[in-house]
Amino acid sequence: MTSSPVLIQDESTRSLVAEEEAMSALTVAAHEPSLRLSYARARLAEIDRMRQVYLASLDGVPQRDIAAAVHLSQASVHRMVVRARASGIERESVEEVVLKRFVGQFSTEQMLERLASMESWVPRVVDPVDGVLPGDSRADLDSLCEDGMISEDEVDQVLDARE
Repeated sequence: MTSSPVLIQDESTRSLVAEEEAMSALTVAAHEPSLRLSYARARLAEIDRMRQVYLASLDGVPQRDIAAAVHLSQASVHRMVVRARASGIERESVEEVVLKRFVGQFSTEQMLERLASMESWVPRVVDPVDGVLPGDSRADLDSLCEDGMISEDEVDQVLDARE
Protein backbone atom coordinates (compact mmCIF):
# COMPACT_ATOMS: atom_id res chain seq x y z
CA MET A 1 0.00 0.00 0.00
CA THR A 2 1.35 3.41 -1.00
CA SER A 3 0.79 6.36 1.19
CA SER A 4 0.40 9.96 0.11
CA PRO A 5 3.28 12.21 1.04
CA VAL A 6 2.54 14.36 4.05
CA LEU A 7 3.30 18.03 3.60
CA ILE A 8 4.89 19.43 6.69
CA GLN A 9 5.22 23.19 6.68
CA ASP A 10 7.23 24.94 9.28
CA GLU A 11 6.73 28.58 10.19
CA SER A 12 9.42 29.82 7.76
CA THR A 13 7.80 27.96 4.85
CA ARG A 14 4.39 29.41 5.69
CA SER A 15 5.98 32.84 5.90
CA LEU A 16 7.56 32.42 2.44
CA VAL A 17 4.26 31.28 0.93
CA ALA A 18 2.45 34.28 2.45
CA GLU A 19 5.17 36.60 1.16
CA GLU A 20 4.92 35.14 -2.37
CA GLU A 21 1.13 35.53 -2.34
CA ALA A 22 1.47 39.15 -1.21
CA MET A 23 4.03 39.85 -3.97
CA SER A 24 1.72 38.25 -6.53
CA ALA A 25 -1.16 40.47 -5.42
CA LEU A 26 1.09 43.55 -5.65
CA THR A 27 2.24 42.53 -9.13
CA VAL A 28 -1.34 42.08 -10.32
CA ALA A 29 -2.33 45.43 -8.78
CA ALA A 30 0.58 47.13 -10.54
CA HIS A 31 -0.56 45.77 -13.91
CA GLU A 32 -4.30 46.12 -13.42
CA PRO A 33 -4.72 49.59 -15.02
CA SER A 34 -2.89 48.60 -18.21
CA LEU A 35 -4.73 45.27 -18.33
CA ARG A 36 -8.10 47.04 -18.04
CA LEU A 37 -7.11 49.51 -20.75
CA SER A 38 -6.05 46.65 -23.00
CA TYR A 39 -9.37 44.89 -22.36
CA ALA A 40 -11.34 48.05 -23.16
CA ARG A 41 -9.48 48.57 -26.44
CA ALA A 42 -9.95 44.93 -27.45
CA ARG A 43 -13.67 45.01 -26.61
CA LEU A 44 -14.15 48.20 -28.65
CA ALA A 45 -12.37 46.54 -31.59
CA GLU A 46 -14.67 43.53 -31.23
CA ILE A 47 -17.76 45.77 -31.24
CA ASP A 48 -16.45 47.61 -34.31
CA ARG A 49 -15.76 44.34 -36.14
CA MET A 50 -19.27 43.10 -35.37
CA ARG A 51 -20.76 46.36 -36.62
CA GLN A 52 -18.68 46.31 -39.83
CA VAL A 53 -19.59 42.66 -40.51
CA TYR A 54 -23.26 43.47 -39.94
CA LEU A 55 -23.18 46.55 -42.20
CA ALA A 56 -21.40 44.60 -44.95
CA SER A 57 -24.08 41.92 -44.76
CA LEU A 58 -26.80 44.60 -44.99
CA ASP A 59 -25.07 45.90 -48.13
CA GLY A 60 -25.42 42.42 -49.65
CA VAL A 61 -21.82 41.24 -49.36
CA PRO A 62 -21.91 37.42 -49.28
CA GLN A 63 -21.06 35.96 -45.88
CA ARG A 64 -18.28 33.82 -47.36
CA ASP A 65 -16.59 37.02 -48.68
CA ILE A 66 -17.00 38.75 -45.33
CA ALA A 67 -15.58 35.66 -43.62
CA ALA A 68 -12.50 35.71 -45.82
CA ALA A 69 -11.94 39.42 -45.15
CA VAL A 70 -12.15 39.09 -41.34
CA HIS A 71 -10.50 35.66 -41.07
CA LEU A 72 -13.53 33.86 -39.67
CA SER A 73 -15.56 30.91 -40.84
CA GLN A 74 -18.78 31.58 -42.73
CA ALA A 75 -20.68 30.04 -39.79
CA SER A 76 -19.02 32.47 -37.37
CA VAL A 77 -19.95 35.39 -39.61
CA HIS A 78 -23.54 34.14 -39.74
CA ARG A 79 -23.70 33.92 -35.92
CA MET A 80 -22.15 37.38 -35.64
CA VAL A 81 -24.72 38.87 -38.01
CA VAL A 82 -27.60 37.25 -36.10
CA ARG A 83 -26.17 38.46 -32.77
CA ALA A 84 -25.59 41.96 -34.17
CA ARG A 85 -29.14 42.17 -35.51
CA ALA A 86 -30.60 41.02 -32.18
CA SER A 87 -28.47 43.42 -30.14
CA GLY A 88 -29.14 46.50 -32.28
CA ILE A 89 -25.47 46.97 -33.18
CA GLU A 90 -26.28 49.91 -35.43
CA ARG A 91 -26.82 51.95 -32.25
CA GLU A 92 -24.10 52.89 -29.82
CA SER A 93 -24.42 50.77 -26.67
CA VAL A 94 -23.97 51.72 -23.04
CA GLU A 95 -20.89 49.52 -22.94
CA GLU A 96 -19.42 51.17 -26.01
CA VAL A 97 -19.91 54.70 -24.65
CA VAL A 98 -18.36 53.84 -21.28
CA LEU A 99 -15.40 52.04 -22.88
CA LYS A 100 -14.77 54.94 -25.26
CA ARG A 101 -14.48 57.24 -22.26
CA PHE A 102 -12.24 54.72 -20.49
CA VAL A 103 -9.77 54.64 -23.42
CA GLY A 104 -9.84 58.44 -23.79
CA GLN A 105 -12.05 58.85 -26.87
CA PHE A 106 -14.70 60.73 -24.85
CA SER A 107 -14.50 63.04 -21.87
CA THR A 108 -16.50 62.18 -18.76
CA GLU A 109 -18.95 64.95 -19.64
CA GLN A 110 -19.44 63.55 -23.16
CA MET A 111 -19.99 60.06 -21.75
CA LEU A 112 -22.56 61.26 -19.22
CA GLU A 113 -24.37 63.32 -21.87
CA ARG A 114 -24.52 60.42 -24.33
CA LEU A 115 -25.70 57.94 -21.72
CA ALA A 116 -28.35 60.33 -20.41
CA SER A 117 -29.66 61.08 -23.89
CA MET A 118 -29.83 57.54 -25.25
CA GLU A 119 -33.30 57.08 -26.70
CA SER A 120 -33.96 53.83 -24.90
CA TRP A 121 -32.36 51.35 -22.59
CA VAL A 122 -31.68 48.06 -24.32
CA PRO A 123 -34.19 45.44 -23.18
CA ARG A 124 -33.27 41.85 -22.43
CA VAL A 125 -32.65 40.14 -25.78
CA VAL A 126 -33.00 36.44 -26.52
CA ASP A 127 -30.79 35.49 -29.47
CA PRO A 128 -32.04 32.55 -31.57
CA VAL A 129 -28.52 31.13 -31.78
CA ASP A 130 -26.77 32.10 -28.55
CA GLY A 131 -29.68 32.42 -26.13
CA VAL A 132 -29.96 35.36 -23.75
CA LEU A 133 -27.62 38.18 -24.63
CA PRO A 134 -26.09 40.47 -22.03
CA GLY A 135 -28.66 42.27 -19.91
CA ASP A 136 -30.42 45.53 -20.09
CA SER A 137 -28.65 48.87 -20.00
CA ARG A 138 -28.91 49.24 -16.21
CA ALA A 139 -27.33 45.79 -15.78
CA ASP A 140 -24.63 46.82 -18.26
CA LEU A 141 -23.88 49.95 -16.21
CA ASP A 142 -23.71 47.89 -13.01
CA SER A 143 -21.36 45.37 -14.64
CA LEU A 144 -19.13 48.13 -16.02
CA CYS A 145 -19.04 49.68 -12.55
CA GLU A 146 -18.00 46.35 -11.01
CA ASP A 147 -15.24 46.13 -13.62
CA GLY A 148 -13.95 49.60 -12.71
CA MET A 149 -14.83 51.22 -16.04
CA ILE A 150 -17.30 53.72 -14.54
CA SER A 151 -17.73 54.93 -10.97
CA GLU A 152 -20.81 54.47 -8.79
CA ASP A 153 -21.19 58.25 -8.71
CA GLU A 154 -21.20 58.38 -12.53
CA VAL A 155 -23.79 55.57 -12.67
CA ASP A 156 -25.95 57.55 -10.25
CA GLN A 157 -25.57 60.69 -12.38
CA VAL A 158 -26.70 58.81 -15.49
CA LEU A 159 -29.67 57.24 -13.72
CA ASP A 160 -30.70 60.59 -12.19
CA ALA A 161 -30.49 62.27 -15.62
CA ARG A 162 -32.65 59.54 -17.15
CA GLU A 163 -35.48 59.98 -14.60
